[in-house]
Amino acid sequence: MVLVLLLMTISFFQTALADQTLSKNAEHVLDRVEYVSPAPSIIGKREWEELQLDRLVTILDRTKTSFGRWGLVQLLHPIADKQELLQRKKIITFLIEHEEDMRVFQEQLERVHRIEKSLLAYWDKHDQLNQSVEQFYYRAVGFRELNKSSLALNASTMMEMFNSWKYLIATLALGGLSAEFQKWIYSEQEKMDIWGGIRAGLEVPFRQHFPGLVELKPHQGSYTYKDYIKAFTYGSWGDRYNVLFRGYIADPSELGLPRVFQSVVPSFGKLGAFVGASIPTVFFDYQWGSAIYSVGQRIISMHRTLNQLQERVSDVAQCVQAIKKLRALVVKQAPELATYFADDMYDSDKADFIKKLLAQRFVQKPGPLYSRGHVLTMHLDIVQKKKTLIPLLHSVALLDAYCSIAQLYKESQSQDVGFSFPEFIESPKPFLQYHNAWLSLLSSDQAISNNLILGNNNQGKIIITGPNGGGKSTILKTFGVSAVLAQSWCIVPAKRAQQTLFSDIKTSLAPHEDLKRGLSTFMAEKKIMVELLDDIRHSDARDRMLVLIDEPYKGTVDAESAKRIYQFGQDVAAFPQALVAIATHVKKPITLEKDTGGIFGNYQVKIEEIKPGIFERLFKLEQGPAMWWFEDEEKRSRFVDWISVSGVSDET
Repeated sequence: MVLVLLLMTISFFQTALADQTLSKNAEHVLDRVEYVSPAPSIIGKREWEELQLDRLVTILDRTKTSFGRWGLVQLLHPIADKQELLQRKKIITFLIEHEEDMRVFQEQLERVHRIEKSLLAYWDKHDQLNQSVEQFYYRAVGFRELNKSSLALNASTMMEMFNSWKYLIATLALGGLSAEFQKWIYSEQEKMDIWGGIRAGLEVPFRQHFPGLVELKPHQGSYTYKDYIKAFTYGSWGDRYNVLFRGYIADPSELGLPRVFQSVVPSFGKLGAFVGASIPTVFFDYQWGSAIYSVGQRIISMHRTLNQLQERVSDVAQCVQAIKKLRALVVKQAPELATYFADDMYDSDKADFIKKLLAQRFVQKPGPLYSRGHVLTMHLDIVQKKKTLIPLLHSVALLDAYCSIAQLYKESQSQDVGFSFPEFIESPKPFLQYHNAWLSLLSSDQAISNNLILGNNNQGKIIITGPNGGGKSTILKTFGVSAVLAQSWCIVPAKRAQQTLFSDIKTSLAPHEDLKRGLSTFMAEKKIMVELLDDIRHSDARDRMLVLIDEPYKGTVDAESAKRIYQFGQDVAAFPQALVAIATHVKKPITLEKDTGGIFGNYQVKIEEIKPGIFERLFKLEQGPAMWWFEDEEKRSRFVDWISVSGVSDET
């Protein structure tokens, strides 16, 4: 049982790794043609990384194809275009309300997924099949135009096959040619009979194993040295056995040497004759078998390569056919989505290519009888025109992404925490209200919900105080991820969501030192804080900003950090267009609530001491500063000991 579970686990991870690799390859292909977003993103690279949006895509991904993740990433970049967001919501709502249509779309997407690997292989420089088929094309200068002709490529494949068979025949006939050559040299034969040698060569395998006499005559006594040479040069196994068993006379006069060196080679006996006669046969069988195997492998390899290429071209044709059907379904049943499909897929430059690719000979996989030339010309067309298919793949990726978002929304409705559509409100001042919001970087069974409110009838700027590891970072990420999802996928991990549209979302959640630029951790944090203040100061009063800051200036002593956070709060208090949430473990910033006349509010993340030295982090946001952290020295010490031993943090 344990072994079965282990094998299942290994298989699962292997499949997951293969899917991840295929998805990465798909993203690499889709990025080869620039996708122009309908509106610019309101976050930068830092916000993307600090809010862990790549991980968010992985957790929430419900796509069917390898292209779908790319679509989710493109749609996850938040925008400030209300009309585009309403259009996205309309698409997702349509898919949710029309379950049968979405099921049909997903079936076609599944079909694309089953055969997409063949299409992606055309962008793989190291693909073995793409390299193997090069042998069938004309590469010499002046002959490359023949690669456009299926007839010429049919001739090329036949020539390759003929050469392989010719090599096999030549290999088998070499023994006979060699024997014919020796006869011509060492005998009185006036002309060399090449065809006779070939025939003799084809007889060699038979002679090597024939137990009877072929070249020698029965002999009562010893054979001569010449008989010995004849038996071992082109005689049969029986000839070699007979001459060794009978013995032979080595007469040097036959070689033009003095007769005084004449000697008699006696019989080797039955066993010696058998071994001596069999050794040349064994060597011949090895060489003959190796030649047959080598040529056979080449012939089989060529057949296999061409059949695999035919399978691949057929897969690509079926993939494009599935996309074409998908496009027709979308245009007919979901006009809202039709704009995402490239209308130029059938323009004059692509029409012939698509028409040729969707011919019956490629869409339907034939048996062993098919035109190799047509397959080779189509393969070359795909290699040369594959880039024209990428905009079409963009459309598939975006459709898959929309279906994934709709599927995610539907699944969440049966869970304790789920997603809802945000309501974008026009307001002179920015605000957000997320009721029962949860961090979607966590699984739904781990999530803890909070009412997150900034602006409107509440303070638009807050200070969240408490110890490191108390849950402040989780709250800030819930703010950020929820706002990003609202203005990208048009769903919010909350029971109900209302907000104004933000033109910027800025974060400083995890600044790091930059050794290349000579920046320590404190210097990096200080640089980002200066940039954030400049962004707020230079923003238009009509702009709406959400700024999330976690433990600023922590690279210095607490007193200096507290002073700088306080001053930053004083500076940004005069800009109502910016909603600001700052998490810190130092005390002085809590006085901003009083010193700014209520522009700032104080909050903490609830932590309970179950019994002395044992704490529970509730991850619940509540009003008021964490005064126990600042004033109860013994409780603070117990918490530091507990958090250090338990090794927990509020990082997700």
